[in-house]
Amino acid sequence: MIERRERKPYWRATKWQMIASLVPFLLVVIVFPLYADQLNGERFLGFPVGYFLTGHGLVLIAIITVASFVNRQDAIDHWHGGHENL
Repeated sequence: MIERRERKPYWRATKWQMIASLVPFLLVVIVFPLYADQLNGERFLGFPVGYFLTGHGLVLIAIITVASFVNRQDAIDHWHGGHENL
């Protein structure tokens, strides 16, 4: 259990960690499709490159973002004494 005096710093760290995880992901989600048409002239594995990068790149970036978020949140939990003992 997190002590009362640790709650505010804990949630501050959690909030900034969430923002730091979401901003790059949202930026990529918005920027990748904008350049997809320009990249569609080339082909990779039989698919247009823009389609391939948008389809596979977004999934890969989502997985990396979630994995890094979980890892950093676990570190925040340990630092503030709120980790779970499994």
